Amino acid sequence: MKLNSKMLEAIQLMVYTDMQKQEIAKKLNVAGNTISRWMDRDDFQEELRREMHRGFNALALKARKKLGELMDSKNDGVALGACKEVLNKAGYMETQKIEQKVDTNIITVSVVGGDEDATD
Repeated sequence: MKLNSKMLEAIQLMVYTDMQKQEIAKKLNVAGNTISRWMDRDDFQEELRREMHRGFNALALKARKKLGELMDSKNDGVALGACKEVLNKAGYMETQKIEQKVDTNIITVSVVGGDEDATD
C-alpha cells in the first residue's frame, strides 16, 4: 500500500517540528492512535528514515558553513578548533606519536600530539 498525503505530512511534522504524536494527529484530523499505527508500517518507517537523512544533509550544509565562519574567528582557540575539525572531516587526521616507557612493573603509554594521554 502506498503512503497517503496525511502520512507524508505526518513524516514532515515529525522530522521538522517538535510536535508530539497527539498534536500531529490533531493537526491532521486523525484518531490519536493512528500515528502509532502508521509508525508500525515498514513503508512509513522507510520514508521517515529517508526524510531524516534529507534533513541531516541540510543541517550538514549549515554546519559546514558555520565552521567556515568560525575559522575566521578573532579568538585563536575557536579558529584553531574549527580548522582542526575541517581538516579532520576532510580526512587529514592529526599525526600522533606513541611513546612507551617501561619502568620495572609499570608500563606507561603516552599519545603525543593527540587529545589525551593514556596510562596503563
